[in-house]
Amino acid sequence: MTTSRDRENPKTGKVPGARMNAVFLALMLLGILCAVQVIRLSFFERGIASGTGENCVDTTDPSWNPDDDSTYLCYVRANTLRPTRGEIYDDHGRLLVGNYNVFEVAFDGKQFAKEYSDSTKYTATEVDDMLHHLAKDFYEQFKDRFPNRTEQFYYNLFVRNYKNRHYETIFPVNVWNERSWVSSIDTARIKHLPYLQRKIKDKKTGAILRTVKNTRFLNFVVFPVRINPYGEMARRTLGIRLEDRKFGMEDQMNDILAGKEGSKKYLELNHAKVPLNDRLDPVDGNNIHTTLNLEIQNAVHNEMSRKLRELKAEWGCAIVMETKTGEIKAITNLQRQDKEGTVYRESMEYALNAKVEPGSTFKLASLLAFLEKMPSDTDRIYPMFVHTFRYPLKSGNFRSYYKADSKVHGETLGTPNEIFQRSSNIGIASMIFKAYDIRGFASYRAQLAKFGFFDTIHTQMGDLMPVSIRNDGRFDNYYAVCFGAGFHIPVLRTLMYYNAIANNGKMMLPLFIKYITNDYDTIQSFEPEVVMEKMVSDRTLRKARAYLDSVVWGKYGTGRRYKDPTCPFAGKTGTRDLWDEKTKSWIYDRNAVSFCGYFPKDNPKYTMIVYIYDVPQHSEVAVDVFGKIARSIMNSNNYSAMHNIEEYDVQPLSKSGPINRQYFNPLFSIMGFDTTKYADASLFWSAQTDEAQKCVLAQPWQMNKKDNLPDVRGMIASDAVAVLVRAGYRCSVHGRGVVQQYTVEPNRLVRLQLASRP
Repeated sequence: MTTSRDRENPKTGKVPGARMNAVFLALMLLGILCAVQVIRLSFFERGIASGTGENCVDTTDPSWNPDDDSTYLCYVRANTLRPTRGEIYDDHGRLLVGNYNVFEVAFDGKQFAKEYSDSTKYTATEVDDMLHHLAKDFYEQFKDRFPNRTEQFYYNLFVRNYKNRHYETIFPVNVWNERSWVSSIDTARIKHLPYLQRKIKDKKTGAILRTVKNTRFLNFVVFPVRINPYGEMARRTLGIRLEDRKFGMEDQMNDILAGKEGSKKYLELNHAKVPLNDRLDPVDGNNIHTTLNLEIQNAVHNEMSRKLRELKAEWGCAIVMETKTGEIKAITNLQRQDKEGTVYRESMEYALNAKVEPGSTFKLASLLAFLEKMPSDTDRIYPMFVHTFRYPLKSGNFRSYYKADSKVHGETLGTPNEIFQRSSNIGIASMIFKAYDIRGFASYRAQLAKFGFFDTIHTQMGDLMPVSIRNDGRFDNYYAVCFGAGFHIPVLRTLMYYNAIANNGKMMLPLFIKYITNDYDTIQSFEPEVVMEKMVSDRTLRKARAYLDSVVWGKYGTGRRYKDPTCPFAGKTGTRDLWDEKTKSWIYDRNAVSFCGYFPKDNPKYTMIVYIYDVPQHSEVAVDVFGKIARSIMNSNNYSAMHNIEEYDVQPLSKSGPINRQYFNPLFSIMGFDTTKYADASLFWSAQTDEAQKCVLAQPWQMNKKDNLPDVRGMIASDAVAVLVRAGYRCSVHGRGVVQQYTVEPNRLVRLQLASRP
């Protein structure tokens, strides 16, 4: 009896068992060969497998020479594992610089042709229609970021590349232009276009099993970038670090932010890549918590931007320092980007690196030098506006130097305080010449050295170089230095010594970073640092503060126009003519203007400097900016309210208007009054203090009728609207304050006119 295994195949005449035996023997031979190969690699060529054999070279070894690798069979290479860069925060933990992923979008014409054009599933018309749809959707999605690109532009790009089988980048990543960035929202929108979805159907039932994205011809390459959520605010100080541009905090603190790279080694053998076990995980960068305050920075940035556009200035900068600690709360550096002066951006680090002629703000340093030398000379009078100085020569003769500050003819004399208020160049020079002698420039410089002007200041953002005041023996040089001309000083250094006067003589180091954190804890903190414990004597300090007050509050003060009792500040103005390097001459109708001071003046919380370059106006415009920024900061910190409570006594309270009873007690309790109320169910009460001005008497408010309506005059708008709506009327509100009068219009509409309470 024969089995099915032994039957011959009628077509071939061969026995099936023989074929199976051949397959079995082939598989056995293959298994034996594999086992032999495994044994060989494991025992005899283990070095190659691990990358340590004689025929392997470790390209990650620093001693490896690329020119000596021609005889090697395998190479150990490494992929770099990049760490996550640390982020930068303000003093309340709000993100200032963070990490963000954007995409480079490219069109692969070869892949598109493979998917569509070379396929028999799509006709040429269908392919063209798809490209038209794709061009239209790209245009709609990106027209706000690329307004110069039309729908036809995208269509031509797609057609050109799929016909030529080319790969072209549509949207490269420009790290300097955030408006052009392609985000994950954009890529998701493109990937989910309906005509790019391919439906997989069941062959038997025709039911849709799943939908797959058919977008392999569009490449989305991820690029990590740094994002500034608040745009231009403090962007120059926060900085950036790229291959071609490095500046600001990102560069100065790169060792903290960057972290440490990791690596993953692999073996490259016969063009195959085999992972190895050697892996070094990256260490993410640490986070920096700065001293910057977002609200203060916003006030400084917005006001400076507004003023620079108004003046068409070339550039301007401003810095706000916390008086007691030296913490930098705001810093802005804005430069004009167009000829019209309508666009200003953070372009240069003027506040830290620009060396400028300080102008009359330096007169404070001269005043301090004068008061330290002659503390009892404040009642003397000195020439102002016009004067001829007589400089003694070695021969015993004199050389005359005629100087004039203004168009005033003839000499005018004034006290040191009046000279300082009027910002007289001749007056301040006369004071210095009296205190240190007209030939005593060296003594004057020595006194400035005691104030720290010739010391290098090391800050977290780099070094502040010393002031470059030369003693070349010329009278004009000595004369110019007295009022801040003929030498240069960093803007931040001026702020430092003004802050020392506001801080009772203690000079603080500018502090930009408060502490550093990782993902788990604070790893380093930075405390306020004192540069000079006592810059001047207490006597000089008291007088200098009085002089700075008089610049804003005095009869002749150059900043008196902007004094404001609700925002009391003090400081000194500065104006300098510009020097034209091309013509080597002064430009007398263009100025650099500044104001440096502190606020509130009696108990300084902040010190600030405003510097504006290349404007026809004088220093009053800088005072205007200073005052508006100071008011904004004080309002945000409720300084105005505290000042009013401290300065003004409680005034008698006349009979008030109607007050909703649910707010009556809480309102007057906050104001410090005791309350006495009547057992009355009235919705509104009026208030009046007793004779001792300590207790508020509550009286029911009599709701009278006027024009058949509830009389809501004297009520706040919300209460008036509630009463009238309850009575069946509609309301429209106009103005601010309390209801002064109202009129009835058609359709039961009541027009409420508000005004301030008299």
